[in-house]
Amino acid sequence: MTKSSLKKKIVDCVEQIDDEKILEAVYTLLNGQVSNYDYELSAEDLKIIEARRKTILKGEEKTYTVSQVKKKLLKSLGK
Repeated sequence: MTKSSLKKKIVDCVEQIDDEKILEAVYTLLNGQVSNYDYELSAEDLKIIEARRKTILKGEEKTYTVSQVKKKLLKSLGK
């Protein structure tokens, strides 16, 4: 299925929805997707990220794996 045909099918489906709550949910979902692509990091943000990246690569900054973070979080929640 091409992008254009998929977009048309989505529009056709949305046009048939009468429930306002569903329409609001669809709008929120679609609006969130669009706004994510419009975000840009500032020059200052990029400098901070690059500086932290360098310290991590040099081993000067402590990092954690996802499983370590999950374990720590569950421990702090008493689970």
